[in-house]
Amino acid sequence: MAMADYKVRVMANACISRYDKGERGIADIVASYGLPAADAELVMAEITAKRSDLQTS
Repeated sequence: MAMADYKVRVMANACISRYDKGERGIADIVASYGLPAADAELVMAEITAKRSDLQTS
């Protein structure tokens, strides 16, 4: 079952905050949470929607 929308937004914001503070690449940050592939894709899509300037691959 996919993660709830509000949780996806929270995770995306957390990843963006970590990236802005100088931690690794955005893909590495998302991977560090150990999310199932479907949820990680949702988080990456939310990150892209919020910050299209970030490289998500």
